[in-house]
Parts: sequence; C-alpha cells; structure tokens
Amino acid sequence: MTRFLLIALAGLAVTACSTGGHPIDGGDTMMPEPDFSGEVDNGEPTDPDAFCGANAMSYLVGQSVDEVDLGTLHGNIRLIYPDTAVTRDYRRERLNLDLSEAGVILRPWCG
Repeated sequence: MTRFLLIALAGLAVTACSTGGHPIDGGDTMMPEPDFSGEVDNGEPTDPDAFCGANAMSYLVGQSVDEVDLGTLHGNIRLIYPDTAVTRDYRRERLNLDLSEAGVILRPWCG
C-alpha cells in the first residue's frame, strides 16, 4: 500500500510540472533556424575585437608601452607581459595589450 502511494505521489509530482503538451506562450514550439550569416539584428558588431576598440588600436603595434599615453585609450586596459599570469574570464569591453620582454606592444585584443 505504501509503495503504491509513493508511486502515485511521484507521478503527480511529474505531471504537475508538465505544460500538458501546449506551448507556454501559445506560439510555435519550433526552434528558429540559426543565422550563420554573421549579421546581428541588434546592431552590435560581430567582430569580437570591435567591442573594446582593439581594431582601432593597430597603430600601437611596434611602439613601446612607455611611449603610449594609456590614459587616452579605452578605460579598462590590461598589460600582458610574457609569463604574466592572467585570468581567463572574458570581458569584451577590456582592452588587452600583449607586450614583448622589452615592453613593445605586439597585439591589441579584447577579452
């Protein structure tokens, strides 16, 4: 008897969470087809290096970081020397500057 009651309660709990086969929003339950064209509907750029301005910073490549006024660049800047430990979190608004041992800018990128 107890086993039957537990099975019945488990069945009620599962059916209580179901939508009864009807979409919640009343619309189409089909997933839309993915758009691989590279265009974004909300007007944001699709190039990941466009968010922090890294594309516009290509003129810095080859310059010494000491000669660059970092205060005039995008707000959140991270200088990455060789063997520097960096976090792996991605922040699209952060400008990273890869530097050589001598402090020469090798690559600007977002992340």
